[in-house]
Amino acid sequence: MLAASVAVLVAFAWVMKQGALPILPPRSALSGVDFRLVVLVNATLLISSLLRMARCYFLIRPVANVPFRRIMSIACVAAGLLTFLPFRLGEVAKPAMLREKGRLSALAVTGTIGAERLTDGLVLSVTLFLGLLFAKPLAVLPDHIGNLPVPAALVPHAASVSVVVFGGGFFVMAVFYFARKFARAVVERVLGLVSQKFATKVADVLERISDGLQFLSDFRNAAPFLLTTLVAFYAHLWALQVLAAAVHMPQLSTAQAAVILGVLGLGFAVPNAPGFFGAIQLALYAGMAVYLPPQTVIHEGAAFAFLFYCGYIAQTILLTLCGLLGEFFQSRRSQSAELQAT
Repeated sequence: MLAASVAVLVAFAWVMKQGALPILPPRSALSGVDFRLVVLVNATLLISSLLRMARCYFLIRPVANVPFRRIMSIACVAAGLLTFLPFRLGEVAKPAMLREKGRLSALAVTGTIGAERLTDGLVLSVTLFLGLLFAKPLAVLPDHIGNLPVPAALVPHAASVSVVVFGGGFFVMAVFYFARKFARAVVERVLGLVSQKFATKVADVLERISDGLQFLSDFRNAAPFLLTTLVAFYAHLWALQVLAAAVHMPQLSTAQAAVILGVLGLGFAVPNAPGFFGAIQLALYAGMAVYLPPQTVIHEGAAFAFLFYCGYIAQTILLTLCGLLGEFFQSRRSQSAELQAT
C-alpha cells in the first residue's frame, strides 16, 4: 500500500509538471498576497469543516444515542485518516470507531456515512450545474488546461454526469428506505439472473445501508442536517471568493466560485493519493480554466491552489490532533469510571 501511495504521488507530480501546472507558485504570485484575507479564509473553512462534522449527530441520533462530543472527536480523527490514507481507506475509520457491540453496528454507521456522502455529492453536483448555468465562461474555452491535452469544455460534461450519478444514488437509497419490499424485490429479480445468492447479499447490504436515511423521516433531524449542510457549503463558497481576492485574481462571481467548488468536490470524490495531493490542485486548475485566461491560471491561480492546499492540510492536521486528544481523555475518563465501579 505504501508503494502504491508513492507511485500515485509521483504520477500526480509528473502529470502536473508535464502540464506546466505549478505545484509551487512563482514568487511574484505570492509577493502581493493579502495574508490577512488568507487568515480569514482559513477561519471560514475551519468553521465549514466543523459544521459538516457536527451535522453527523443528526444522522446518527435516529440510529443510536451517541454523545455529541464523541461524534466530533471521532469525526476529527476520521477526517485525518481519510486525508492521509490512500485510496479513501480512511472511510472505514468512522464505522470502526463508532460501532458499539449490541448498540450500534459498523454497517449502520456506514449507512449514515453513505447518506452523508450522497447528500454532499448531490449538493455539490447541483451547485456545479447551477454555477455552469449562470456563470459566463471564457468566449473561447481553451482546449488545454496548462499544457495538458484536456479541454476545459469537459467540466460541463463532468457536471452533468455527476448530477446523474449522485442523484441516482440518492434515489436508490431513498427507494430502499421508503419502499423497502419493492426495492428488494427488484434487486433480487434483476441480480438473480446472475446469482440468487449474490442478489440476496446485495439486497441485504443495501437495506442495512439505507437505514442511514432514517433522519429523512424525522423533521427534527432532517431540518438541522440540511440547514447545516447548506450553511457549510455556502461558507466554503464564500471562502473561495475571498481567497481569489487575496491573491489578486479577477473577482470571482458566486456562480463561478460555485463551479470551482463543484469541480473541487469531484476531485475529493475520486480515490486519492495521501493528502489528496494532485487531486485538489488539478481540480482547482480545471475549474479556474473555464473562466480565467491561461496565463492567470498558472500565475495568480497557482497561488490560489497552493494556499488553499496548504490551509487544508494544516487544518486537517489540527483537527486530527484535537480529535486524538479528545479520544485520549475520553478513554482516561472511561478507565477511571471503571476503576471506581470496581
